Amino acid sequence: MKNIFQLAAVSAISLALVACGGGGGGSSNSSTQQQPQVANSGVAAIGSPIVGATVTFKCASGDSHTATTGDNGAYTVYGSADDYPCVVQVQGGQANGKALQMPLYSVSPAPGTTNVTPLTDLMVGAMSGQAPSDFFNSATAGSLSGNITSDKLSASLTKVKAAIATLPGQLKLADGFNPINSQFGAVKGDTQDALLDQYATALNAAGLTQTDASTKVATADTTLTKQAFSAVAFTTPNLTNFTIGSAINLDNTFGIAITDPNRGSYSAKANIDSNGNVTSFTDAGSFTGVVSTLGNRVGMLCTSNNGGPSMGQYVFASTDLTEVTDPTELAGKQFDEYQDCAVKDTATFDAAGNVSYSNGESDTNIFQAFQTAGKPMDGSVVHYKAYKGTINGQLTYVYLLVSNASGSNVAAINDNTDYVMVGVQRFPS
Repeated sequence: MKNIFQLAAVSAISLALVACGGGGGGSSNSSTQQQPQVANSGVAAIGSPIVGATVTFKCASGDSHTATTGDNGAYTVYGSADDYPCVVQVQGGQANGKALQMPLYSVSPAPGTTNVTPLTDLMVGAMSGQAPSDFFNSATAGSLSGNITSDKLSASLTKVKAAIATLPGQLKLADGFNPINSQFGAVKGDTQDALLDQYATALNAAGLTQTDASTKVATADTTLTKQAFSAVAFTTPNLTNFTIGSAINLDNTFGIAITDPNRGSYSAKANIDSNGNVTSFTDAGSFTGVVSTLGNRVGMLCTSNNGGPSMGQYVFASTDLTEVTDPTELAGKQFDEYQDCAVKDTATFDAAGNVSYSNGESDTNIFQAFQTAGKPMDGSVVHYKAYKGTINGQLTYVYLLVSNASGSNVAAINDNTDYVMVGVQRFPS
């Protein structure tokens, strides 16, 4: 905000002294410099703010205006109300300490709020029917006025919503949110900023670049993968949960996308068999192992434990399964239990919630662990989530387990007492 106020002050002084147009501490070439000045502000971000980038407005009046983004990705330009509509480019600068790889684009039908993100870039492609860079570079008064209309902007938003829903995780904009003119902050905890992180990870898992995506949505076909899936994942510490995604990509690879709010983002490519289960990685990224069952509806992803052997990091269940709210539904059922991406035990639940394992161990009244507060066990706090669904014509139960270290190690990410497990119902052969 400090940068914005400074820019406003500079602009006001300039107007008083020399009646000069332009804005944002940048420059303009204007034939309407005597017109009252109006502000246009926004945020440039890719999941983190784009800092020190040049924002350029090319307007239907023939004028152009520039500004520089601040530490929070925010900018403000000043011009005449008669300038609009305008096409907008963000170029240069850094995000997360790395140079912005390619320019991003947006449009501004009128003064107000104009954000620039990968999602607005998609909207420009969908609206103009061409690569956003081509639309910007060839902009004329006619092309701007003819394309930046309420009808075309509404249609482009619909196309972008359809397109991102085909990415791993089946991404979705919040109701009422428009990437171009809805206000948001490029800060951790902002829902729309988090969506940009998810989008970047999903796009990478799909094997696409931003140029690929914006060019694709410029056509009538908005599908960015062949089929996308969504799952709820659980990890340590506690029962941290969030959505992860996967997809059968356009090049027939299988992509996995995880945006962990605590650990960061991961993507991988894998092979799948005829039943849809992951069999191996072609590009493992950070992962060292996988369990995939029931058509990849349930599974586990493992990573290296501080350079040591594989350790279960994430367990997941597809969103087409239904959560079990009454744990007694598991009574009398037997489960194959997986830990650290390998079969560990066979677990059998009795009517009282006691569990016996094939290795001779047992736990008592495990149903208590399905409660929110969990249940102390062997110095740890154990949590369960159970799911069910009809698979291959048969009602099937699964459970996901997270165990955490207690006491001073409760927040440890890679402590050996932190683990995740998957149980998959076993049926008589």
